[in-house]
Amino acid sequence: MVSDTVFESRFAANGNVKLHYIAAGSGPPLVFLHGFPDHGLGWRNQMEALCGNFRVLAPDLRGFGLSDAPRGHAHYALLPNLVEDVLSILVAEQLSQVSIVGHDWGGTIAWWLAMRVPQAVRHLVVLATPHPRNYLRAIVDPANSGYFAYMRRFQEAGAAAMPAPEELAAWVADEADRQALEVSLRRSDPEAMLGYYRANVPLGRVPDIGQLPLIKAPTLVMFGTHDPYVPASAFDGTFREVDNVATLMAIPGAGHFIHHQAAGLVTREIEAWVSRPPSSFRHLG
Repeated sequence: MVSDTVFESRFAANGNVKLHYIAAGSGPPLVFLHGFPDHGLGWRNQMEALCGNFRVLAPDLRGFGLSDAPRGHAHYALLPNLVEDVLSILVAEQLSQVSIVGHDWGGTIAWWLAMRVPQAVRHLVVLATPHPRNYLRAIVDPANSGYFAYMRRFQEAGAAAMPAPEELAAWVADEADRQALEVSLRRSDPEAMLGYYRANVPLGRVPDIGQLPLIKAPTLVMFGTHDPYVPASAFDGTFREVDNVATLMAIPGAGHFIHHQAAGLVTREIEAWVSRPPSSFRHLG
């Protein structure tokens, strides 16, 4: 599908790292964070539908698309680098608080942002990504090795070359969207993409994550029941990590990329969630 929406192409800076993002519309700000292998424009369906009522923003994460790709895996650590990248978008847009939607690595960044900088997150919506504590537990559980075999391959020293952009983009059904992703992935840095896994997912024996701040924002988590990369059981502990209203929604038949595979449903649920004042969630029931 060819987009009728004209997205602004803008840049923010986190120190020496330049970050590209697209933007459209006006109104309450809504930031979309993509995962692997994706790019900011991967949120096209949601951004087109919501830009009439919201200011929608979607960066290319560092290492992806038109954003800078600093050398060295340490540059892709969640704390502080990836979280501060999102804050740099807020600074560029002169925003103090936004609603955050994240998928895959973008979902993990969204969780950590909501924990570490709670005043910046008005609503939290996470797709196909368990809370970091539960995600790590799932990754190190031998029973889940089939889900995370790809991740372990990415972590190995001398890992095989990243698959070709055509292969990485094959999950996108729409031809125009798939071609746009292929172009973006050709601009992306393979070592940077591997860096996300090597900097943030421990190898070997992993101690359980200790004390973490509870999420203060009203939180919506959606996942596909047929996700081949994340077991549904990894979402079981979500409610214990949120000190607010939390909703966990399983989408029957959907896989990992639910913002494409169930685009209309995901968009409607996002809009309904972020349209409510945060104070109103506290008074449910």
